[in-house]
Amino acid sequence: NMQKKLKIAISYPPLESKKGRPTLGQNRQFQWFSDPTYIYPMIPASAATLLAQNGYEVFWDDAIAEELSYDEWKKRLIREKPDIVAIETKTPVIKRHWQIIEDLNNTKYQLPDTKYILTGDHVSALPEESFQNSKVDYVICGGDYDFILLDLLNNLDNPNNTPGIWFRNGDEIVSSEKYDIQKHSLDELPIIDRELTKWKLYAYRNGNYKYTPGSYVMNARDCWWGKCSFCSWTTLFPGEKYRVRSVEKALDEIGELMKLGVKEIMEDSGTLPVGKWLEDFCQEMI
Repeated sequence: NMQKKLKIAISYPPLESKKGRPTLGQNRQFQWFSDPTYIYPMIPASAATLLAQNGYEVFWDDAIAEELSYDEWKKRLIREKPDIVAIETKTPVIKRHWQIIEDLNNTKYQLPDTKYILTGDHVSALPEESFQNSKVDYVICGGDYDFILLDLLNNLDNPNNTPGIWFRNGDEIVSSEKYDIQKHSLDELPIIDRELTKWKLYAYRNGNYKYTPGSYVMNARDCWWGKCSFCSWTTLFPGEKYRVRSVEKALDEIGELMKLGVKEIMEDSGTLPVGKWLEDFCQEMI
């Protein structure tokens, strides 16, 4: 039913700073690193895979990990001409992202119809602010922004049908109904397409690894404890809404990673799931 495949860029624009390299992807706390650590952004990678499997064209655009300058990145984006640019943002860099959306909007003749989406914990907590400060088109609220992004793209003609988003309706800023995180089983998600999401960018330069190439998995969202006051992810994945993937799915993915030659795997849920899940997982690993 899509005449032309919509093209979506999942983007981390360069954020040039004397403070070093920004670590944004998948990070519960944002920080600048002088010695870069490129962490595999698991939920954007899941989103990219899900969209590609549903007939959308996906451009994986992590300019931070690719170490592009802002100008190089912008030229490449104009060349790629995505219909949609989705950016995960964080509190310390939200103003930068507003400026970037502003800048891209000013290249109207080069990207005339491109729409902009912001996701992440900051905009989940304060969705309206980004509309007041930038020409963003959609804000996704909540941590399941792989599921929600697909839902939104399927309903672009009537975004109100997608729970969990804010959007512009003429001069008005409107929110759809609240998103119910229990609606989706993590087992519905495909195993991440490592080639599409350029896994090698994240396989070596990472201070967490003892052995390389390394990679990440994320078998739960987020933490079975879910009560730490310093963790921003409690806004995205409150503890009582904790969900896990099946042990079978987890093992299938580890099998895929072994085929790729991965030597070390980082589990990127809040912590490894506990209880029966952990027992079954350990038995099956053995």
